[in-house]
Amino acid sequence: MKKAAVICTLVLVVGLIFAGIGFALGGVKGFDKLSEKHSWIRTSPGDRVIRDWTVDDYDSIEVTGNADIYLVTDDYYTSQIWQDDHKLLSPTEMDNIGKNKIAVIAGEKVPEPEVAVEGGVLKIKAKTKKQSGISLNFSDLNWVPKILICCRKTALNSVSISVDTGDVVLSGISYKKASLETDTGDIVMKKVTGAGQQIRIDTGDVALEGMFTGTTDIKGDTGDILVKTAAALNDLNMDLKTDTGDIVVSENGSVVAEADSVPASFSRDGGKHSLTVHNDTGDITVSCSDQ
Repeated sequence: MKKAAVICTLVLVVGLIFAGIGFALGGVKGFDKLSEKHSWIRTSPGDRVIRDWTVDDYDSIEVTGNADIYLVTDDYYTSQIWQDDHKLLSPTEMDNIGKNKIAVIAGEKVPEPEVAVEGGVLKIKAKTKKQSGISLNFSDLNWVPKILICCRKTALNSVSISVDTGDVVLSGISYKKASLETDTGDIVMKKVTGAGQQIRIDTGDVALEGMFTGTTDIKGDTGDILVKTAAALNDLNMDLKTDTGDIVVSENGSVVAEADSVPASFSRDGGKHSLTVHNDTGDITVSCSDQ
């Protein structure tokens, strides 16, 4: 009880000190001014705002920077599935976005991304304010923006997304090739058709659902990897390895192979498509279907 009382007292004292500092500096505005002088103080990115662009005449997409990326077709964007999975915008906001639009949801102080179409490639470079140290951000926003790309084209030549910190979500699209990379975040595909995909992830989960043909190459560090493909098991060459974790391969809901050794591996030849998954720490699950 004495220890609890001491801890509570310390927390109260620290709270009063910060409250006093905040009052002396003029509240939130005072903290903002202080953060401009001292980079080790992180404040709120400001109120939530939505910026949008209309873009045309592109058949490939290239995104870099720190951001959560959502790439979706116009049709899938308006589906109930998308609305249930993602709560980015209110119904009113959704009515104003879409139809070949790019929307950025972020705090008002987050820098605008660079958006341009060059040689048929839609290029987006996300920007964030570099900050480190003590965080005084008490809002529900952070400095990493959410970028929503509503793509009218259902078939893209290529998709290249490389973010340092952020999730990558693809829904309802098709492409000839894709390269997706994130250091910290998840990579998710749903209702996607891909003819070749390369995925690199350090910390986060991978979940792919769709029709994946050609070569699929996935490398992860820490996190689970799930591949749910409409391709038949006999059409796939597989090379699955994880240092710490289990491997489960199934077809039409029935398990055909399991490995739980340390490290665990599974391989098979004879297919026309290739699936390679190498993971350091985490489970690997592959679900195939011939229907």
